[in-house]
Amino acid sequence: MKRQILILLLAQLCCVTILYAKDYTLIEQLPKGLAAAKTQSHKGWDSGVTSEMNQATYDYNNALVAIIKDLVSTYYPKEFLTEEEIDGYLKALYDMHRFKESAANPSGESRGTAASLEVPSEVSGDLENTISDMVEAIAKDDPKFDYKGWKKRWQQAQKL
Repeated sequence: MKRQILILLLAQLCCVTILYAKDYTLIEQLPKGLAAAKTQSHKGWDSGVTSEMNQATYDYNNALVAIIKDLVSTYYPKEFLTEEEIDGYLKALYDMHRFKESAANPSGESRGTAASLEVPSEVSGDLENTISDMVEAIAKDDPKFDYKGWKKRWQQAQKL
């Protein structure tokens, strides 16, 4: 019985060591990557041309999805979340925000071209939050990772 308990404790210790032995290089670079994506997108956002602003937002969202896919391929078990599931999540976000936009417009009147910017912008916020939530799930409880410092850098990059 004592031997079984000792083996169990040793196994748990090994699992904890493996759990905390992650390489957080990708996560540490995310705030800079977010800032770079925002800087690139600002060219379109600052143009004042609705189509360019829209395209910049879709490009930004694609960059955020690429980050999600990188996190999944680096930190999650193989085939746990597939690219198809991630792409489905993105589509569902767009569908949900389009529905909410339509539901908020009972007259059905055109709200103008600037209104077309709202849905992709709302999706951007959801994707940024998803990335933050994923990082929290991956690294927050690891004493070797400065989650609070990372969160602060991430939030600063979001404000750019």
